[in-house]
Amino acid sequence: MRPARFIHSMTSTSPMASLQSILRVSRLFWVFPLAFAGLPLACRTPAPSAPPQYQPVESLLTIIAEFQRYRDADLYRFPYPKDVSGQNVFKATLVRLANYETLYPKKYGELIAYTRAQAYARLGEYETAEWFCKEAQAFRGDLADKCAEDLKTLAEFRTAVAYTRQAETLADFQKALEERIARCRSLVDGHPKQEPWRSLALCEWEQAEVDLAEFQWANRQVMRDGPKRAMDYLEALRSRHRQSKNFYRHTLRLGDWAYEMAEEYAILFPPERAAFLWEEFERWTARARSLYLEVAQSFGAAERIEAAARQAALEALEHRVRSLNQ
Repeated sequence: MRPARFIHSMTSTSPMASLQSILRVSRLFWVFPLAFAGLPLACRTPAPSAPPQYQPVESLLTIIAEFQRYRDADLYRFPYPKDVSGQNVFKATLVRLANYETLYPKKYGELIAYTRAQAYARLGEYETAEWFCKEAQAFRGDLADKCAEDLKTLAEFRTAVAYTRQAETLADFQKALEERIARCRSLVDGHPKQEPWRSLALCEWEQAEVDLAEFQWANRQVMRDGPKRAMDYLEALRSRHRQSKNFYRHTLRLGDWAYEMAEEYAILFPPERAAFLWEEFERWTARARSLYLEVAQSFGAAERIEAAARQAALEALEHRVRSLNQ
């Protein structure tokens, strides 16, 4: 009955009304396909890929090639090399090797162990590097002779940088630090040209001297002429290692010590009292300002921003003490 009614209603109307009904129904058949036509295209649109530097490493060859590119970098004169993602190359190599070994266990074990040893050596972890070098040597493959040669060098470095952090007196601890400096200096003489061992030896020598300077400064109050001895030693260290990448760090540190001396003087002798001498206070602030200015005006130095901030702090200290001294 319903189809009959529908036909009757269609036939009973005027021709113009029938035509409008047909057009209205046909329009629906065009609207629905067009509305859903874009859905398959939207589903097929690929997601934006990450930049190349953040994509997973495709092969072991890529990892080794990135490491080999910087294996002989001068780590004494220049900062540690960075990869395209801004990470330390040697640290990133260790992470990528661990990920690769997780994906492909028991593949290229000798090469992975040897590369790990080389990366740890450049990061100053000579004992760990020695362990991985022995692991690579145990494969008795093509790298066995090279491992045997590197093991001797790694043992020298491990012995040279090691020292005990416990001592009965300050004099005994200082003696241990001085002996460590002598051993590291002998490493420099033993590797005059071969990279990366020469630059690593220079780094260890410099670090050993920095440790002694920091020890003297930390104990300046209980040592005879402590502040002068520590600052003179750091000044001499700065001169010896002028080619080091850390030269401006040493300069900032020396300026910080002069700043501390000025601040300490203002605490021991309050500016409001008669015992305070502006000339003595200004002697330390002038030295700190000179050192900070040297770094701040050094084009290309990464420490320039730090030096500018320290200059602002020094000016604030002078302003406060001057106002109290009036």
